Amino acid sequence: MTVIVRHVTEAPPLVVRAGLVFPGLGHLAVGEWLHGVGLCALTTTFLTTLVVGLPGLGDSLFDSVTGSVIWGGFAAVAGWVGLGAALWFAAWRRAFPRVLTEDERGSNRELFRRALLRHRTGMMGLYGIVLLSALVVFAPLLAPFDPLQVSAGPQLVPPGTGPHLFGTDEFGRDVWSRLLYGGRISLSIGFVAVGISASVGTLLGAVAAFLGGAVDRVLMFLVDALLSLPRLVLLLTIVGLFRTTGSTGLFVIVVVLGLTSWMGISRIVRSEVLSLREREFVQAARALGMSSPRILLRHLVPNAMGPVIVFCSLAIGSTMLAEASLSFLGLGVPPPIATWGVMISDGRDQLRSAAWVSVIPGLAIMWGVLCFNLLGDGLRDALDPKLRG
Repeated sequence: MTVIVRHVTEAPPLVVRAGLVFPGLGHLAVGEWLHGVGLCALTTTFLTTLVVGLPGLGDSLFDSVTGSVIWGGFAAVAGWVGLGAALWFAAWRRAFPRVLTEDERGSNRELFRRALLRHRTGMMGLYGIVLLSALVVFAPLLAPFDPLQVSAGPQLVPPGTGPHLFGTDEFGRDVWSRLLYGGRISLSIGFVAVGISASVGTLLGAVAAFLGGAVDRVLMFLVDALLSLPRLVLLLTIVGLFRTTGSTGLFVIVVVLGLTSWMGISRIVRSEVLSLREREFVQAARALGMSSPRILLRHLVPNAMGPVIVFCSLAIGSTMLAEASLSFLGLGVPPPIATWGVMISDGRDQLRSAAWVSVIPGLAIMWGVLCFNLLGDGLRDALDPKLRG
């Protein structure tokens, strides 16, 4: 433990910040049978890295020139504190495991948890997503340069040269820093756009199935009409009509991606609600005098969310690919905002001489999409009672 702390304190500032971001190394360095030692090492490592890295936090929280607050830095520090708390909680539960009752062991939540933990590829996807999310959340603490800083180093420096871990692009911008900050935008677009599409699709699909009749026919005709249009052509048309710059352009991209991908979710929810609305618990709710909105929102929609969760985990990866496609075609997130798709587009003219400018963000997109797909497979199997055994 002393060796770990000494290496952290003598390391360069970037390594010191990495040690600050990832507390709990002491607990990971001891055997599983040394729970008490692991808890003590966890506390010692966390407090030591806090003291070592505290002087450098000011540059991540406040702009040294204007003195304004850097909200991304505050989010990174909050995530670091949350990571430490999660590690502490995991260590505590490992040292003092909670004994489940017979009812809790047979509950659907516990069965789902155990099935997901046994699913190797699903857990690989989950760990990959957690690692990817941690890297982009802690970008202000891990990035050595401003992602928009021109001439941060020589132009087109290959990876591993000096402080540039992944090299530089044609403007001398650090690729590693742009990769971290660009991942925040790409992942945020995926999560927010899928959240919009899931909300709209769930609402319209549930209403169509519950009301039936003319409402169902009209809504499903709208779904069929939108599904008949190629999504990329639809995206290009809408984005081209409402092309703006700055944060407004980013908002337009998120909304457009969300409002052009809700049709599949609406069909899934409609089929689930159609099978659920004739079940005994729905008939019992009607006999008790519950209103239709309460039956729909309290009983039908929650029971139809299993397939929606799986679909959303898969849709995040496809949404990231759609954003990258738009950015590659020049209609994505407007500059100077960095996303993985924008980085691929910026490096396409130097593919032969400086392939790392496009290949590295392309590998990051592949990593994210693969992890979300693996997690989606794990959730699908864990939510299916027939496959839990």
